[in-house]
Amino acid sequence: MSGKFVVFDGLDAAGKSLMAKKLKVHLEKNGFLGKVFLTFEPSQSVFGKELRELLSKESDPAKNADKFLELYVNDRRVHLEKEILPALRAGKIVLCDRFKYSTIVYQSVQGIPVEKIVLLHAGMAVPDLVLIFDLDEKIALKRISLSARKKLDVFEKEEFLKKVREKFLGLPNRLPKENIKIIDASKSKSRVFLQVKKEVGTLLLK
Repeated sequence: MSGKFVVFDGLDAAGKSLMAKKLKVHLEKNGFLGKVFLTFEPSQSVFGKELRELLSKESDPAKNADKFLELYVNDRRVHLEKEILPALRAGKIVLCDRFKYSTIVYQSVQGIPVEKIVLLHAGMAVPDLVLIFDLDEKIALKRISLSARKKLDVFEKEEFLKKVREKFLGLPNRLPKENIKIIDASKSKSRVFLQVKKEVGTLLLK
């Protein structure tokens, strides 16, 4: 495949969605017009829709771990087949807001062994670059409370997110063969975006 696959991941409110959108605009203004595909997970598949309902209805982050895992993996398979892989084959730069890293982190905090989650993703496309936006869980929750969002989802509880953050920070060691970079999302938006442009620019020059 001639395209490039870049993933943006981390806690909600860490700015990953904003940075993905900003990068799309930046790339399109700098020689990649029509060559950037921005997407997100959960996707718009039937599994993604069921996931969003479960995220909004469930209140205990310890429950339904196996159900969440099943839905995320199934949604990801459809997302890859229908959207991501065709875009990569067409030579596009795919910017994906969340991917398997969220599943590895969140569902392992729910109690599922990391090895099991990783095995379920065997054979799936591996991103060329993964940007993990790191933010203190207290700051993340404060940002969410100040946003237009009306309610927290099931995983947005401080103690749970503290463990999630630790798992995200451990991903480079957990998956040493993958190109995973940690970005300090507590900095200003302009400084964070400079780091994003630097990492993606290095990838595109290879």
